[in-house]
Amino acid sequence: MEAVSDAARSLLGAVSGAQPPPRGPYVQNVSVSSSVIAWTSDEPNVGSVEYGETPELGRIELDAQFDRRHAVVLSDLNPGSTYHYRVTEVGGVPATGCFRTAPVGEGSRFSFAVVGDSGHGGKNQLEVAELLERLEPDLVLHTGDVVYPSGEDRHYDPRFFMPYRKLIREVPVFPVLGNHDVEKGNGAAYLKNFYLPSNNPQGTKRYYSFDWGNAHFVALDSELYYEDGGGSKEEQKEWLEQDLKGTRQPWRFVVFHRPIYSSSEHGSDETIREDLEPIFALHEVDMVFSGHDHDYERTVPIKGVIYVVSGGGGRDPYEAGRNKWTTFSKSTHHAVLVRIDGEHLSLEAVEPDGTVIDSLDLDRP
Repeated sequence: MEAVSDAARSLLGAVSGAQPPPRGPYVQNVSVSSSVIAWTSDEPNVGSVEYGETPELGRIELDAQFDRRHAVVLSDLNPGSTYHYRVTEVGGVPATGCFRTAPVGEGSRFSFAVVGDSGHGGKNQLEVAELLERLEPDLVLHTGDVVYPSGEDRHYDPRFFMPYRKLIREVPVFPVLGNHDVEKGNGAAYLKNFYLPSNNPQGTKRYYSFDWGNAHFVALDSELYYEDGGGSKEEQKEWLEQDLKGTRQPWRFVVFHRPIYSSSEHGSDETIREDLEPIFALHEVDMVFSGHDHDYERTVPIKGVIYVVSGGGGRDPYEAGRNKWTTFSKSTHHAVLVRIDGEHLSLEAVEPDGTVIDSLDLDRP
């Protein structure tokens, strides 16, 4: 039998999903003092990241692993500062980018975008990706179903990293697991491709929290409610209570995939609502963002909390409904932009052509 050539072996590996294709740098897990720069090289090798607060750079971090997947931690950064970086590897072409660290202080000014149910790789996702670039958020929350149809590693490049390649070179994305993301390998590809905070008791990236400016963000795994057993969701709930109890940030946001208030096709997940809604109300969460339903919907304040469904990131929209709690809903592709300026919040839901379909201004009491 004729031996398989190196080229054929490489092609077979790419088709099977065993090895990801080369991937440009992307920014992950940005905080007030650190960041992760990740990329995938052509061949296993060593690499480095040069970085600094000017294009002249001046500092360097080496990648300790001889591999194709690289993730370099940059530490001892200044808050609220722009950093330039250049990724280099043996035999490779340098790639450049920049990012901004999280600010600190009660008077913080920043913006974040929300998008969900995007990972299809088609025209609609590309249009929303271009919208996100124009909105220029400081960070992005992804409400889940990052990659369709079943969260396989071979689909991550065409359905996440390619559509968002310009955005993620400079802006960190903080995602949550959706039902499609866990269909194969229980989210193994998601956990392999994203470098996220691991501050839950298990030290995993399935749920986590972080601060940005004067806001506290909590990312939950709603799929724990639909796995066998149930102990994990109880651990998450206990951690959530302690996490919200411990924060002193005035703005508080929670994101997870399955909405507990929705008037569209999937509707409200009453199991999760019964379990978590009292915690959100008790600890004065301002907004909860979800996806799952492929539309946009914003509620009136319910026990002091506003619920937003943002699942219009690229997949075919569902018919939007209305309920007694609905302030506005629409079946459309979109992204949500939230601006924080001290104690003032403004929200806009924006369609790919720039049309603002819903807006809200809110001041903390």
